[in-house]
Amino acid sequence: MAIQDKITQIWVKTTGKRINPNDFEWLIGPIGNTDIIKDKFIFELAEKENLEIQKNLPNSGLLEKMEQIGISDQDKNRLNDKVADFYENTSNYDFEVWSEWKGIFKPFGKLLYLIFSKRLQQLNLPLNSIDTAKGLKSEIIKLKDKHTNETKWTIWYRIIKSTNDVIYSGIYTTCKNPNYEKPLLKVVFPLPNGNASVVMTKKVEKDGSLLLCSDGKKFGDNGFYFTLTNEKGEYWARFVKSMHEWIRVYEDEENVLRADHNLNFYGIRFLNLHYRMNKKTVANTV
Repeated sequence: MAIQDKITQIWVKTTGKRINPNDFEWLIGPIGNTDIIKDKFIFELAEKENLEIQKNLPNSGLLEKMEQIGISDQDKNRLNDKVADFYENTSNYDFEVWSEWKGIFKPFGKLLYLIFSKRLQQLNLPLNSIDTAKGLKSEIIKLKDKHTNETKWTIWYRIIKSTNDVIYSGIYTTCKNPNYEKPLLKVVFPLPNGNASVVMTKKVEKDGSLLLCSDGKKFGDNGFYFTLTNEKGEYWARFVKSMHEWIRVYEDEENVLRADHNLNFYGIRFLNLHYRMNKKTVANTV
């Protein structure tokens, strides 16, 4: 294991808290290998849990239904149809992305890339829009029960075409946090001997857009977490209260589906990501 990974894990153990996984099921998720993340964990997870891998089939979504994240009937009626279709049929879309690192944080982004992201092939936040000018390769990967065909895990696997670096290899799921009445969206990013997870609340706004937030203030709130485990089955978790993010998915005035992804560190905006989602065209067959 690389020294930088060991240092990170020591930080989680010493500054986080020891947890009983049975008491914090909402925080537990798949973990990664110690050398590279990429898509390796997908095959290991499928083998471990005896699941079938289905890649990028038509009409495959990050969510099976929007109701999974606790959206009420009233909110579902207000939610823009295109936004709902995107989450329920994500594989039917192509993506364009623009990134903007703010001021002093850009060198930090480069350092993160060199130390962790490039080596692990995980969380490669694009450093500039030139890198993503050729677009993203996006795959929705479902891990399904071989007998019932029910989805156990959904992975959104995205690669920057120009560099072939993995921008995100994230598992999209939900969790029942006891501090919240309704389920929350959870995105798990496997890392060596653990994972990073973003637990997000949701709000359907008056214009039909969907706002996802990880802006909690304390352990147990929605937010960004590191979770670590070992061969003995012991767990530690660290709530990173300095990291907040917001994702707004909406239809603009020209009827184009877009998303704004804003990330803050200690209340200061350090990265803006903007996505344009285009419905794929299907060639007519004779």
